[in-house]
Amino acid sequence: MAQKNLTSSVYTFEKLIDGGYLYVDKTEQLWQLMEPSSGIYFLSRPRRFGKSLTISTLKAAFQGKQKLFEGLALAAKPFDWKPYPIIHLDLGNSAAADASQLETYLVETLDALAADQGIKLLRSGSAGRFTELVSALGRRDKVVILIDEYDKPLIDNLDNPKLKDIRSVLEGFYSVVKATEPFQRFVLLAGVSKFSQVSVFSKLNNLADLSMDERFATMLGYTQDELEVNFADRIELASRQHGVTKTELLNRLREWYNGYRFCEDTPTVYNPVSVAKFFESGGKFKNYWFATGTPSFLLKLIRRQQFDFEQELGKTLDELAFAAYDVEHIEALPLLFQTGYLTIKSSSLSRGVTHYRLGFPNREVEAAFNAYLLEEYGAAKKERSGVLASELADFLEAGDLKDIMSKAR
Repeated sequence: MAQKNLTSSVYTFEKLIDGGYLYVDKTEQLWQLMEPSSGIYFLSRPRRFGKSLTISTLKAAFQGKQKLFEGLALAAKPFDWKPYPIIHLDLGNSAAADASQLETYLVETLDALAADQGIKLLRSGSAGRFTELVSALGRRDKVVILIDEYDKPLIDNLDNPKLKDIRSVLEGFYSVVKATEPFQRFVLLAGVSKFSQVSVFSKLNNLADLSMDERFATMLGYTQDELEVNFADRIELASRQHGVTKTELLNRLREWYNGYRFCEDTPTVYNPVSVAKFFESGGKFKNYWFATGTPSFLLKLIRRQQFDFEQELGKTLDELAFAAYDVEHIEALPLLFQTGYLTIKSSSLSRGVTHYRLGFPNREVEAAFNAYLLEEYGAAKKERSGVLASELADFLEAGDLKDIMSKAR
């Protein structure tokens, strides 16, 4: 069988399959979500971890595009393959700086979706239009609702005095999911952060949170077995290029790009984009995470809270720390976990409560984050920060940040 091409820039399942690109089969776990007659789910995962591809894969399945799934696990399941009405919203392009702009974006997006279905929406406001669209489609058949980057308007405005108003718009908008439940076949909301019932989903108390569910801990990202099976030829080639054994190369790949754990006592996974970029680049060990964007909101939060890494990483967190994020009172440590900069390194059970110890998942993330900190605190000029991200990977093991900072000036 010919080796399939790799891509780190295609996030649409249909384009991936039709283009002959490699797809690591996750449809067995997706089937576990799809198999019940209905389900309303929430999932948080770090950026560049495959959330958009997951939503696109679900969309293709619920559109009844059976041919795309030939050879995948879902093809062997007793799925009905009937096309359902689908509402697919991506808030990643909202770019709203206040409640009015967000409201306009949502209304215009809903109007466009409705027009594609031959529906004219008449109610006022985004929540009214959303309700009207679900109800109209629901009279045809059960509706599938897929919302990607649900939290983008919040993350973009964490320092915005108008955050409370933006949150209020989203709270009312997402409440429609609860109000229209009788019309639904399947619902998934996905994003980076986990702003729970406390601040965003106060009226949506029937969400099943998959974020730390052990059954779906490896649904996004690559396990060690998936890496070795799906990239076997490329691993052999890279080991020859580096002049090392396959075992030595795998150990180095694990050190650089593996280590993400989203539930205690579950396997760790690799960042899929970093793996793809590694092989696309001809097997170069580089910091690809750094190139995916500076988390400015996170760095501002760390500075504002005077976050002490050495002290905070020595602490343990209990389950409640991951369960309640108030968008207006965010703590840095659990948010660092949600955004992928920290991961579960170990856990323990005490009096029936699980306690977690966090740490950087791998060399790539640790180097990237320290480079971000250097840039944020003014030690590194912007044009030098990318170079520093790579240099930091070599210096971190020796703990010699002072030398790096002197180079940055």
